[in-house]
Amino acid sequence: MSAREKGLNKSKASKKFKSPAKNSPAPKPHDDPWNVKGSVTLYLEAKSGKAYTEAELIDGLDEDLRDAWQKLRAFAAGLGTQRIYASPLSIMFSKKVCYFFVRPRKTFLEVWIFLPRKIKGLTSMHGPAKKVKYCNLFKVVHADQIEEPLTDWIREAFDFAPELSRS
Repeated sequence: MSAREKGLNKSKASKKFKSPAKNSPAPKPHDDPWNVKGSVTLYLEAKSGKAYTEAELIDGLDEDLRDAWQKLRAFAAGLGTQRIYASPLSIMFSKKVCYFFVRPRKTFLEVWIFLPRKIKGLTSMHGPAKKVKYCNLFKVVHADQIEEPLTDWIREAFDFAPELSRS
């Protein structure tokens, strides 16, 4: 087979198969916009055939981390109306968009907070398209860490995140 024929076969193959995101049946979003999961989470749930829960993600945590998680979740839930849902690796807290998420690990909780600024002393990053938002990492190993300044940063991120309109 010539190189030209191989090239034609590749282009036919690439046209024939679409990306899995377009072919996989994603669950229909709920009518209530406050209960909708993120599109990536919906895609992964459709692909794996199972829904993810907070309980599954925090199942293997030791007692200190479980207490820290419960204290952190209670604080965040008390900030105001928002969506809290589990994705395959983390638990998301969002208004219109995610303002912070928690990724449970064996020995700590990764708390990623989206703010319009870097927090000095924390690992921070942002992509080239997201020049107005920085992702700041805080590692929690004990429930006593769920206090200022962490709670102040989460409250600031909650206030910075856009509201989800109910219209």
